Amino acid sequence: MVYMKKIFLIITISLVISILNSCTHFPGKIEKYIKQHCDMEESDTCYIDFRKVLKIDYDTMYVFNSLIPLTGVQNILGINDYGKCKNPEITLIGKDSEMCKIIFVKKNKVVFEDEYYYNHYNTKLIYQDFSIVNGQGIFDGDNVVVSGYICTDYIFKVIKTIDKCYLVEKTMEEKSSSITLDNN
Repeated sequence: MVYMKKIFLIITISLVISILNSCTHFPGKIEKYIKQHCDMEESDTCYIDFRKVLKIDYDTMYVFNSLIPLTGVQNILGINDYGKCKNPEITLIGKDSEMCKIIFVKKNKVVFEDEYYYNHYNTKLIYQDFSIVNGQGIFDGDNVVVSGYICTDYIFKVIKTIDKCYLVEKTMEEKSSSITLDNN
């Protein structure tokens, strides 16, 4: 009987650990990948491929700051049923101002999304260097301009800071640009 309890406990713990590992948020997955694949003791920089980090294929990454209308996000993504909400006209994405929503899209289908609480991790995605994308949304009956960030790169540069945090930034030297979508 004691033997069966031990087996059950081992299986339960293994299952919980595997579930927790699969539920790791976006920056946690980046941190884990960096620790496994980059020798940050030898060098302060490393290049990573988000497709390998997240184990997905995507063509476009979007980042939206929290508390913006869902209809504007749907407009920018070009996916009208994104968010699967009964009343998107009165819905905001996110829960608080210290997070953003990261959405990876492949052929107009969301393949990965996560809420990124940037103050909770040692990894900081420098998404402000991405191109700005603008669209229209509706919130509470009013038309509103909605902005987000868009990036089609896969390879990102990781820089280790003095305080052992990681900055993740675009590898291209180009300045960010602005794109306006008119998908009404």
